[in-house]
Amino acid sequence: MITVDFHGDLELPGETCYPLDMESPHGINPLVVDLDTKGGGPNLQAISVAATFKKALVLGANQEGLVISILNSCYGIKGIFQDDFRTWTRTPPTFADVRQEIESRVEDGCKESVKLQLKLAATFQYGIFDKPQPSLDAQIIRFDLSALGKVPGLSAIATEALTKQLMDTHRIMGEIEGKTPRSFVFIDEAKEVKNSRSIKIILGDGRKYGLCAVLASQRDAEISEEAIANSSTKILLAVDQSEVKRVARRFRFAENIVASLQPLEALVRMGTIGTKCQIKPYYERVE
Repeated sequence: MITVDFHGDLELPGETCYPLDMESPHGINPLVVDLDTKGGGPNLQAISVAATFKKALVLGANQEGLVISILNSCYGIKGIFQDDFRTWTRTPPTFADVRQEIESRVEDGCKESVKLQLKLAATFQYGIFDKPQPSLDAQIIRFDLSALGKVPGLSAIATEALTKQLMDTHRIMGEIEGKTPRSFVFIDEAKEVKNSRSIKIILGDGRKYGLCAVLASQRDAEISEEAIANSSTKILLAVDQSEVKRVARRFRFAENIVASLQPLEALVRMGTIGTKCQIKPYYERVE
């Protein structure tokens, strides 16, 4: 179980917590190469990271292409090449290497690199993409991203990198034989991943590889149509009266039932079956 915690308030007993901030010894490396021979390698990883940058940091087409070129150079310096699968397991570059490559191009007079350097200045300054990435072998892992909210785009890049690595790893492990999942990833703010490509892939294909995602949000509008369509279980708590009509339609419950929900009550839909349940709070269950 891996939790992506945007507010720093999802602590669980027995967890292994990795706070990601300027003082943390841990980080996330978006440049870890997908080892899938059919759809991985450094070139495709560079394209994926550049696309993430484009959305999170609002890059133009020229800057996106420059990022791909810079990342390919960084992989090459580390001896990782698309046409040699044996090199893909070598230690990947980090954002420290990306910064050096940009600085080298700036010194050579590349004006576009100067613009990109300014665009990535805050990302480089925080340093979370330069540090060693922790193991994901613990039973309960929480990534505390609460400190990253101060810099636009950092949380999105970190979450996209982490969820992509999880999907890549599970795909390599192969399809599961039964219906028991291998792993769950919990996202406590669905709005942060509404446009995430990796989350869409997990919701669409993850279950056959044993990877499931749980998305939570205070507002219905922050959950994408794809998330609603691909979710096997939907849990609805009390909502603001102004959202009752829309929520009832999307979750397929009668408006009067949604409108009458009280604290510690929930509507649960699993496929075609919808039921009303009483909630036993966590603090009561652990007493």
